[in-house]
Amino acid sequence: MARQPKKTAGKKSPKRSTKKTATNNRPEANLMPPKGGVAIRMYRIGHGDCFLLAFSGKEKPIFVLIDCGYKPGSPKFINDVTTPDKVVADIKAVTGGHIDVAVITHEHQDHVNAITKSRFDGFTIGQTWFAWTESEDDKLAKRLRKNYGDRLKTLVAASIRLAATNPSLALKMNEYIALAVGGEQPAGSSIPNAFSAAGSWTNKDAMKLFRDLSQSEVKCLYPHKEIIKLPGAESVRVFALGPPYDETALKDLDPHDGEGFPQQGRHMAASLASFGAAVNAAPGSVVAGPFSARHAVSIDKLSKELELQSWFDKNYGLKRTASNHFNPEQDEVPANADFRRIDHDWLQSAETLALAMGNDTNNASLVLAFELGKGGKVLLFAADAQRGNWASWAAGSFKDGNETVEVRDLLGRTVLYKTGHHGSHNATLSGDASSATPNLSWLGRGGHSSEFTAMITAVRAWAIQPTVGWDHPLKSIREALLDKCSGRVFQTDTDFTKMVPLDGTSKRPWAAFQARSTGGELYFDYHIEPG
Repeated sequence: MARQPKKTAGKKSPKRSTKKTATNNRPEANLMPPKGGVAIRMYRIGHGDCFLLAFSGKEKPIFVLIDCGYKPGSPKFINDVTTPDKVVADIKAVTGGHIDVAVITHEHQDHVNAITKSRFDGFTIGQTWFAWTESEDDKLAKRLRKNYGDRLKTLVAASIRLAATNPSLALKMNEYIALAVGGEQPAGSSIPNAFSAAGSWTNKDAMKLFRDLSQSEVKCLYPHKEIIKLPGAESVRVFALGPPYDETALKDLDPHDGEGFPQQGRHMAASLASFGAAVNAAPGSVVAGPFSARHAVSIDKLSKELELQSWFDKNYGLKRTASNHFNPEQDEVPANADFRRIDHDWLQSAETLALAMGNDTNNASLVLAFELGKGGKVLLFAADAQRGNWASWAAGSFKDGNETVEVRDLLGRTVLYKTGHHGSHNATLSGDASSATPNLSWLGRGGHSSEFTAMITAVRAWAIQPTVGWDHPLKSIREALLDKCSGRVFQTDTDFTKMVPLDGTSKRPWAAFQARSTGGELYFDYHIEPG
């Protein structure tokens, strides 16, 4: 049960009901949408995204698959049943092996690594959608991909060097590298070494597989360019809100003042250029460090020149002696104090660089809004979009014949929000409805507020492990969603029966929510009527 909201002066803090609710016993053998509506299957695949949407079509449901990936090791924190093999087998059973539209939001392990040739053998795909950043013709997209590849190789080189001096930090950094490289084994020294040798990674293999399975031309979507009709479900319209076609916006990662929810801390940005030159230098080279060659001495050279070795020991504490230890408040600092040497400490900044690079990719997420008929309810799938992506949504509008669809209106009609980046601090913005920047208050306005529901793809127990260290979902964001949704928040690691309404929630909306929902060990199903 979630923490109660803070009390405000003169008002009683709303309390959450402790009464458990029963699940609906609707058969789960298929995924049939209501007429004119949609059924959403949220797979409990682990700490990652995998959604199967079934829209009402003329003759059969129209199936849209959004991502299919997870972080290795995370499923065991949910139950002993869910596996990627069972997830994909269920997708095949439901769709008959044909996915009308497959969407890959961005190139990260926890969104694509379950997509393998063996699992998707026998599948066909009508269309595959990517963000414009995957375009093979767009000059900016090609430059961004090259820069990304170069930076990834730099981080792999740093990780390999760190393995000899700080194994624990190297393993932690490999978690970040694994996001980009992919695969299904827990992060370890084999991942960066394998990448270094092969120069390729499995995330790209997954994306290529869906390209190859597509029966028609692959679509790379640009924001605000057009309103897309979903093939086979012509009443459903799709709006691409992000990523922005703006390099500056893509690098805008953290909430600005007043846009963030309370949190423990924020990551620091850092420059990669000089760091990359250093870690990629040849072993033993005097430029393999943060300073130029004329200000550096190779450790290898010390062992060959005794006079230089003696000088180094005296001034930089290479050999520990009694004089290394001193009381800084009483004693004069000795010439050979340990702290005068940086050794490989500067390499530890690689962790910050890896985190920043991962956030760059998250911010390039394809963000889609699905509209159930013109002027109807909206489903917002925000992938891992971060601040710059969010801020760009309202920078444009959509032409609809002689009319214009404004993003503020579109978001106001949202009744389902796939929470950004597992509930991370920079992937859902705070604010109010009058704010110029899109934020949580823009979603589910007016009559749509009583139906507004959120889905968080997070496994908390896995994310907070010391070797992982991710605050997913951020407590304050989860609390804000619970309050806004009156308890209607699905979370990957939380049993459906533990979802409870807030005290004071009207019985009718909660009963309607229950009637539209089912829960199980492999997935959650949620049905949305048109209107």
